[in-house]
Amino acid sequence: MNRPDKFENVINLSDRRNQNEPKPSPKPAILNVPPIIKIVVAVLAAIHVVLYFMGSEFEAISYYLLSFIPSRFGGDQSVATPFGVAPWTFFTYSLLHGDFTHLIFNSLWLLVFGTPVARRLSAPRFLAVMAISSAGGALATLVFHWGTFVILIGASAAVSGLMAAAVPIMFGQGSLLARTATEERARNAPVLPLADLLRHQPAMIFMAVFLILTLFTGAAQLISTTALLDQRNIAWEAHLGGFLAGLLAFYALDNRTVHARG
Repeated sequence: MNRPDKFENVINLSDRRNQNEPKPSPKPAILNVPPIIKIVVAVLAAIHVVLYFMGSEFEAISYYLLSFIPSRFGGDQSVATPFGVAPWTFFTYSLLHGDFTHLIFNSLWLLVFGTPVARRLSAPRFLAVMAISSAGGALATLVFHWGTFVILIGASAAVSGLMAAAVPIMFGQGSLLARTATEERARNAPVLPLADLLRHQPAMIFMAVFLILTLFTGAAQLISTTALLDQRNIAWEAHLGGFLAGLLAFYALDNRTVHARG
């Protein structure tokens, strides 16, 4: 038995309405943190908690083996390790933090600026940007403090590098929260090529504000808190070195940058 035409019309109208209904929107990007960010934050927190509860002697040994000390590379035998000048400390100093406030600030800024970069790059490339930024921060500290006994710790040279890497992403694809809700969209969205970045006024203003804060004001501690442990000073040299290294590392590792030119 055939259904009356009026029932067919009702069914067709219902189908069209269902097709036109808006699909549920994805979770806000700020709540949708990539797994690699969670892993990095968890590792940093775990290291700090272990050192905290193992006592001051174990903590001192860890700083001795893992922190970055420029005078080691200038021939200071008093801080040389049994394994030499400890080139691994160009990276491992970023695993250490002076206190929980230091750790919390770095973790928060890692969440903010690391998230768009982690959505853009694969996990290994994201970690490579962090490692290169850490090395850039240590190198800048070595240049400015050659032969000097200062103890460099903290992840914020790496965080500064991620901040720099986030700039071409944020200004290349518009609103950070509105347009990076999924990894698929973020990885295929356009970013600013380096030549365009240097001519992009809002992006340059953003970077200039970071540099001014780092160089001239104590507000840099709110941005990132890599510290010279023995002096309780902000390591602005490490911030600048990490920022530059992170920016260059991003362009070297992001093989989709060319899409922004089309």
